[in-house]
Amino acid sequence: MAEGRAINFKQLIYFRKALETGNMSGAAKELHVAQTALGIQIRNLEEELGVALLERHSRGVRATPSGELLRLHAEEILAKVDEAKRAVRTMAAGRNSTVRLGVTPSIVRLVGDEIVTQLGDMLPGTNLHLIEDFSFVLMRQLQQGELNCALTFALDIDSRFSRRALLEEDLFFFAAKTEGGEEGPITFREVISHELALTGTQDVVTRTLGAICERLGMTLNVAYEVQSIRAVKNLVSKGAAAAVMPWGAAEGEITKGEFVARRIISPAVVRTLAFVAPQDRALTGIGPDFDAFIDAIADRLCSAEGPITRKLA
Repeated sequence: MAEGRAINFKQLIYFRKALETGNMSGAAKELHVAQTALGIQIRNLEEELGVALLERHSRGVRATPSGELLRLHAEEILAKVDEAKRAVRTMAAGRNSTVRLGVTPSIVRLVGDEIVTQLGDMLPGTNLHLIEDFSFVLMRQLQQGELNCALTFALDIDSRFSRRALLEEDLFFFAAKTEGGEEGPITFREVISHELALTGTQDVVTRTLGAICERLGMTLNVAYEVQSIRAVKNLVSKGAAAAVMPWGAAEGEITKGEFVARRIISPAVVRTLAFVAPQDRALTGIGPDFDAFIDAIADRLCSAEGPITRKLA
């Protein structure tokens, strides 16, 4: 390897994009390069390392074991480069900085406007950008350096990041409101007896329900698996399924009297909101005052009407 070509950032970027898209043509299109040029860069990378990194099949490409290991290192390397660029640009621009904060849809629905306006006054000289998505997507964006930090319910946090638990939130059972329909608490066993619409196997809610079912020797009845909160709510509105969601995800439908929200008991279904940021916070533009800002968001969430939350010490 000492006599070979050095690995460069372009090769890592091309390699990562090929795995993200699952095929060479899609990666080339997103990178705005010729497919042949993309292929040459990845072949050069394989020759330099002396191993096959991609397995080619009829539908595209996937990582070999060696390729999967390189992907993990590539994401870390490219994220560090992006962080370094942002840190240098922030220093060059003076005190003004931009922080990209990832938040979940339920947080945006409950206190999104307040985060941007009133709470934004706590951080003079900081431009706050909110990026809304599911917790597992936010973690992926953090790993790729697309976010500085996130408020997330994600269960899996790798060693590159610190995690500070902020509050616990009870999840609710939602169904279309009908005349004479049941209200009040509902047991977990009753919840899983319904046909449920859930947001995919990677989502925290689905994984939490699955873990409780496994612990209790029960079976989770997923009738519809969709990747959209709106699609889940449409199914609930039509009476095609029930759902388990945070209060904030369906606050509008509850206020309008379209949904009935029932607290789940025996056992309760709970998720934990945490603030996640890189261990090396000096490279992210996040100063000590940002922790007070995050605590203020947690306070607002705890005081918001409806959801049952408990702030953690």
